[in-house]
Order: sequence, then structure tokens, then C-alpha cells
Amino acid sequence: MDPDPSVSIGIILLVPFVFVLNLIIAGVLFFAKKKEFSRIFLINSVIASIVMFYLFGEGIDRHQNNRLEQWTFQKADTTFSLIRWKETNEFSMTYSLNPGSSWGFLDGTCKKENDNWILKTDSLTMTIDEMDNLIGFINPTDTLEMNKIKR
Repeated sequence: MDPDPSVSIGIILLVPFVFVLNLIIAGVLFFAKKKEFSRIFLINSVIASIVMFYLFGEGIDRHQNNRLEQWTFQKADTTFSLIRWKETNEFSMTYSLNPGSSWGFLDGTCKKENDNWILKTDSLTMTIDEMDNLIGFINPTDTLEMNKIKR
């Protein structure tokens, strides 16, 4: 099951929980005179924590990849981000002047034609071609090279 990104704060609780639980089991086994099993759980406390952190991150990436794809591009001192929502065939575009802040300014629908995505708003039609170029953002013939964000 894919974890929703909204619960990613849970990693702060889950990794220490897995670590402490394995340490407690190792302590109980140590005092029960089963030292060989105690060492295994002591080693497992580190390995299980690392695996838990990795799997949780991979699950969130898989969840995001199933729901959206994203591109960014730079124009002057502004960073633009374009997100295509896979489940609803819609897109949204944001811009950022400073890292850590962004503003949404363009929303619309998209559909696949040949190998291109056609993005439409009330007054604008743009195309994302197979090379991840955005055509028609400012002028109908303008082509902007975008970077696809890979998770």
C-alpha cells in the first residue's frame, strides 16, 4: 500500500519505534540468557530502521508517480513548475521568485494527441512534446526546454 505524502511526518515516529522495539527485544533476550539471539536483534535494530526509512520513501515516490508528473523551467529570475495530474487529466502551473515560495497562476485540462500533451485553458493552448519541450507558453511558436522531475 502506498503511503500518502501527507503522512510522511510519520517517518519521524516509525523509524525510532522500529529501532527501540528491536532494542527492547534484544534486551529481553539478553537477560533471558539467549545472547546469540540478542545480538541478532541488536543488529536488526539498525538494519530494520534503515529498511523502514528506505521503503517509506520509495512508497511515497511511487504514490506521487502514480498521480502526477512534473516539469520545471527557468525564465529570467522566475522558476516555473508545471504539474500534470494523471487521474483527472488536468494541469496546474506555478511560479516562484524565491526558493520555498510559489504562487499558482494557471489551471486547465490536458489530453494526449499522438506523443504530445495538449494543455488548454480559457485563452491559451500549449503543447508538451515528446522531448519535454513546452510550446506556446508566451507566444504560439515559443519553445521552452523543461526538466522533468524524476522521483
